[in-house]
Amino acid sequence: MNIFRAQDLMRLIERYMDVPSARKVYDAFLLAAEAHDGVFRKDGITPYISHPIEVAHILADLHLDADTLCAALLHDVLEDTDFQHEDLSKPFGKAVANLVDGVTKLEKDEVLTTKHAVTIASYRKMMHAMTDDFRVVLIKLADRLHNMSTLDNMKPDARRRIADETFAKYIPLARRLGMNDIRRRLQHYAFKSLYPWRSQILEQALETYIEAHEQEYEAIVKQVTDVLSAAIPNVSAFMWDKNLFRMYEQRKREGMTFDQQCGLLEIRVLVRERSECYRVLGILHELYRPRLGTLNDFIATPKGGYGFQAIQTTVIANSHQSVRFQIQTRDMFQVAQYGLAAQWRYPDMRTTGKAEYTQAVLGRWLAQVKELESQAGNPDEFYEDMQADLFYAEVYAYTPGGDVKEFPKGATLVDFAYAVHSQVGQHCVSAKVDGTERPLHTRIPHMAVVEILTDPAASPQPSWLNFVVTGRAKSYIRNWLRLQTTEAQQSLGQERLISALHGHGHVLESLESERLKTILQASDYPTIEVLYQAIGRGDECSRLVAERLLGNLKTTDTKSDTPLLIKGTTGLAVKFAPCCLPLPPENILARQHRQHGLEIHRADCPHIHHLQQGDSLFSVAWAQDMVDKKFSAGVVIDVRDVRGMLHNITKSLADMDVNIEDLNITGAGQVKQDTLIIQVNDLEHLQEVMRQLKHIPNILNVSRLTKKDYHEPHHHFHD
Repeated sequence: MNIFRAQDLMRLIERYMDVPSARKVYDAFLLAAEAHDGVFRKDGITPYISHPIEVAHILADLHLDADTLCAALLHDVLEDTDFQHEDLSKPFGKAVANLVDGVTKLEKDEVLTTKHAVTIASYRKMMHAMTDDFRVVLIKLADRLHNMSTLDNMKPDARRRIADETFAKYIPLARRLGMNDIRRRLQHYAFKSLYPWRSQILEQALETYIEAHEQEYEAIVKQVTDVLSAAIPNVSAFMWDKNLFRMYEQRKREGMTFDQQCGLLEIRVLVRERSECYRVLGILHELYRPRLGTLNDFIATPKGGYGFQAIQTTVIANSHQSVRFQIQTRDMFQVAQYGLAAQWRYPDMRTTGKAEYTQAVLGRWLAQVKELESQAGNPDEFYEDMQADLFYAEVYAYTPGGDVKEFPKGATLVDFAYAVHSQVGQHCVSAKVDGTERPLHTRIPHMAVVEILTDPAASPQPSWLNFVVTGRAKSYIRNWLRLQTTEAQQSLGQERLISALHGHGHVLESLESERLKTILQASDYPTIEVLYQAIGRGDECSRLVAERLLGNLKTTDTKSDTPLLIKGTTGLAVKFAPCCLPLPPENILARQHRQHGLEIHRADCPHIHHLQQGDSLFSVAWAQDMVDKKFSAGVVIDVRDVRGMLHNITKSLADMDVNIEDLNITGAGQVKQDTLIIQVNDLEHLQEVMRQLKHIPNILNVSRLTKKDYHEPHHHFHD
């Protein structure tokens, strides 16, 4: 019976595969049938072996090689049976065994204790395996496609969970690889599983609409075919089926009505040569009136990570019917449907050079995935960056050299900088959009020309993470900040240990090297730098480390550390507490903070005195050399609600060369409270700024921000 089930698969692969390769695939089927013998699918009727056969069939339709089909037939053997890696590598080779391992999900254990953690870790494992062998993802997409087609046997909550996962992970992945045939089918099944009634009603309404307009549509297709055939040999034109899920999304996101969506007839036109695409465009624009602003030439500038090419235009036919044409060569059409897998399905693409192009595109993307993985701190970060990387492109922009870059909606000029090159992103300071200079947080305008301006001394800012959207930008910024945090923690730890030793009358250089080595070994720190990082993070107390280091040295009797000098935030893991925002030369204290290192408070701040005294608090003081240092300060301005007041305040601050970091406006009635976080040099500078602000008409009072005033800014404006 199992042999009978494999007959269709074998007939298909024998059309394009040599006899030894086909025999290898058949042997893999026999092993899979043995491994899954007596096991049934969720319906309790269908033998389990039917699933790997169907997965292999999907891939065989793409004319994939023997190793991929063997792995597809065996893809559940390691996960669901007692067979081991070597049981597959011995008869079929390491490549097959590694492909199977790459698609095998992880299980819960003492580390991965939740389903979410297992899912994220399994995703990272699959993507890691993909960077070694791209075919892992092809098997996984085929596996998911067949599973989605058989979801009816599962409980509703399981169907919804799997459909959500498909939308989140596999549909974006299929889109990124250009495998749009599989993407559309996945969308159909996922939409049907997530919204069964909505999809059914929409499908019925679409069928009714098409039946009512069938004759009109056929007449347009015939007219187009007749006119084009008279001028261009071997041209073909045909209607294109609408994507139900896309219609649903357009209704939800853009408010497009059903009639608006159905009122647009979509026709594909296929020709042999690239030059013929432009001839078709000219003929269609002579035949029908084109709609202005709808022409896109993606042949001259391919889009999509996989090299999508087409000419798109929308026209008004003689019957007042709107028609969108997509004009392509047959090679372009195959790439549009099968993306990076088209080179297997259509081997003659290799002679046209198209296969080399898609292979190069694939190589660049795999390198980018490796890059994201190496820079991610944990599986959750990697998953977040990958999801951002698998965006749906809605914005296109150009470099000054004419290279097209594509981005999700909302992407900023920092995203553009990192898309050009990682070093351009790391050192960008501003950008020119169509020749006009813009700040980096500006969203990329569609079809703009963007020039990024850089400075070798510039570096990424933590605030960029608040507005960048692409995975590449997030990954680089986060990794750079992580490295700076480590260096800052090390620097802070060293400063604190030096300070603690100084309080005992000793310097670090006076310690015996053997004593230092013994302490490091006893504390399980490989180097003194790692110990500094532990002190900077708060894992070690500088006072206790100093006492251990001075265990056999004569110490000076003292009860307090020498104050650690604060020069700003450069080079130290230091944060100035938002509750009091201290300024030099005010008296200050510090407490250890796990994320920020030392958190600096004013000595009279009521919040720091709630802390336990002793090791929780550290003695700090301002350094003497504070030239060109800027510190955050908070002011609260009581202002009459008069038009133009916000402009007057910001202009006054700009005239004083004072930068605004944050702004929040609260209050009801005729008086508002403007809370500003500004940058000043010191306490005297702040007092001068407050005096100048009081001179502005309709400002009733200006005071320094205190904790009872403070809350997170929301950036609401009343101007």
